[in-house]
Amino acid sequence: MAVSSSLAAYRLPLNVVPYHYDLDIITYLEPDNFSFHGNVKIKVKCSQATDVIKVHARDLVFNKDQISVVAVEGGILDIADSFDDKENEFYIIKTKIPLKAGDSYSVNLSFLGALKDDLVGYYRSYYVDPETNTTKWLTVTHFEPNDARQAFPCFDEPGMKATFAIRLAHTDNYKSISNMPLKNTTPFENKPGWVWDEFEQTVPMSTYLVAYMVSEFEFAQSAPSSNNVRFRVWTHRDVLHQTEFARRVGPRFLLFYEDFFGVKYPLPKQDLLAIPDFKIGAMENWGIITFREVMVLMDEKETSSTAKLSIASVIAHELAHMWFGNLVTMQWWTDLWLKEGFATYMAGLSVHHEFPEWNSLDESALSDLLNVFNLDSLKSSHPVSVPIGHPKEIMQIFDAISYDKGSFLLRMMSLFLGEKVFKSGISEYLKKHAYQNAEQDDLWASLTEQAHKFNALPPELSVKQIMDTWTLQTGYPLITVTRDYQRLKATVTQERYLAIKSSNPEDYKGCWWVPLSYSTSKEPEFGRTQPQHWLSCDQSSVDLEVGVGKGEWFILNNRAAGLYRVNYDLENWELLSNLLNSPQHTEVDALNRAQLMIDAMDLAELGRLNYQLAFRIVSSLRQEKEFLPWEAGLAKLEPIKTILSRTANYGTFKKFIQKLMAPIVSSLSTLTEEPTSFEQSRLLSRIVSWACPLDVGNFASQASQLFKKWRSSPNPDTDNPIPKDVRRAVYSHAV
Repeated sequence: MAVSSSLAAYRLPLNVVPYHYDLDIITYLEPDNFSFHGNVKIKVKCSQATDVIKVHARDLVFNKDQISVVAVEGGILDIADSFDDKENEFYIIKTKIPLKAGDSYSVNLSFLGALKDDLVGYYRSYYVDPETNTTKWLTVTHFEPNDARQAFPCFDEPGMKATFAIRLAHTDNYKSISNMPLKNTTPFENKPGWVWDEFEQTVPMSTYLVAYMVSEFEFAQSAPSSNNVRFRVWTHRDVLHQTEFARRVGPRFLLFYEDFFGVKYPLPKQDLLAIPDFKIGAMENWGIITFREVMVLMDEKETSSTAKLSIASVIAHELAHMWFGNLVTMQWWTDLWLKEGFATYMAGLSVHHEFPEWNSLDESALSDLLNVFNLDSLKSSHPVSVPIGHPKEIMQIFDAISYDKGSFLLRMMSLFLGEKVFKSGISEYLKKHAYQNAEQDDLWASLTEQAHKFNALPPELSVKQIMDTWTLQTGYPLITVTRDYQRLKATVTQERYLAIKSSNPEDYKGCWWVPLSYSTSKEPEFGRTQPQHWLSCDQSSVDLEVGVGKGEWFILNNRAAGLYRVNYDLENWELLSNLLNSPQHTEVDALNRAQLMIDAMDLAELGRLNYQLAFRIVSSLRQEKEFLPWEAGLAKLEPIKTILSRTANYGTFKKFIQKLMAPIVSSLSTLTEEPTSFEQSRLLSRIVSWACPLDVGNFASQASQLFKKWRSSPNPDTDNPIPKDVRRAVYSHAV
């Protein structure tokens, strides 16, 4: 009497759901035996009578004699059959009599698995101990999105949350670690030299967040923090000294999130693991985050500013997941963007809070903008909230749309709601759905409630009404501004922006609720990022009373607060070009100067603005000293450089760049002089990467001399005369 379900064949039925796992894993870590043996008792609740239990399993071998289904109230259900459904990755158990609705049961399975080196499930890795020159083996898990089933039979969907009591057995020369603190270690009966490590029971969580490792790693512990969370970083002994930065900033990021979200970190400990072989940059397993080594370990004397920012951002990103993704988890992978976009955005906020002198928050916004403007301008792009069917589709959406567009949209929402409303809405959402699953509409509801409470939105307007136009459709708008210089007005319209021209007018149709903020020559208030007006879906255009006329400039989208491009009438473009090339160019916020370059060059490529004017705007870089405009301008010049590099016109382009960069190269002077700020270090690195191959100033000759000096050093690995922020550019030029 298997119960039919409207869910697809690859989805778990909802008539049997787990609430607790007792999981035992025995790890055999020898070159002639890389394997594991496990036993799991899954406590389930039956909501509708059925004689079929489905659990996920992949590449596991089951001992059918040790499969049982036991009623919690007493009584064993006889097994009629058990078998693999390899296509849907299920192991199916059929009972002779059905499970009763409302009753709880224990589903008990014994299984074997191989410790492969494929970086998914429960896999093996290794490193070489430099002191003994011997290979050291370790095992570790990586389960996201749906690989827990390769380590133990489970209900491997994010909506199937449960608690876990984990025990790990291994030889006593190894240590083990899991999501929760170690409870006790006891001898393995009848196995001399073996021990069982038992861990405290977890909070309710999804299977993809379960994690454990068996290794000879050691740890370094952070100083005690006010929240009493034990914070450690694990790695192999010879690089343990490179954990200092992570140990220092990690606890501070946790404290920042506790304050921002108004929700305490729910576990007693947080471990970071530096893994030699790891599939992705990092993974937010609850209480035991796993990293690729280069994403968490750092020698501060040797690490460039770019790499340091990257490491800080990755650590902050993963720790933000402890709330967004772990405490509250998407119901299904359709809302992956919600956790990844939030973690990306919150990482920018927390890094900026810890290191405000880095100006990383604006750099993160520009990076997101550049990525999204490029990728989401293609007809082949996808919405941030994209329906996911088969689990095989999930990995396709771990991309810049989910991460970067998601992050930018959350920044946009924070700016149009205001930080107070945004924070209170997020806090209420997390508290309401703690240890549960949610969808994007649940977040919209919490934010709308707070927006109405603090009058951030009119009563008839909801966050869902606004944000559905940004998350459920592909692309973003191009806003066209046509000014009436006599009446001191500007008319704005919208259409979908496409990077490749289409002959089909339907391709340009799209409708977004667009927050409009602006500055003028009379009121250059770029810090005013809450919308002065909205361009809504029921309006073909909006007239703005801008208060400026002939000879006075107008800029839409203060500090790039909204995800849209802007095309002005030719007269206003001329005014902006003159402004950017004048000593008064710093009246315009650096993010807006960056967006003006991006929009001008891309509109010129489409034939909607003449290239002469676009290059005049880019030529304003001659007087720029800030990183953001240079980053944007060089990003737009890069494809032109590539196209012209093998043509007769490359010489002309090279002269243009030499003239453009001469002032900044002159001001930076020498490659060996230590920059005065983090942002200047980033700027130097960027400039050198262009100046060397294009022969701007004498940077190329300096780079060659530094490279020769490094090669002639008796100890080039420990005595490197090349400053860390320009090494990559120097090596690239010299080799």
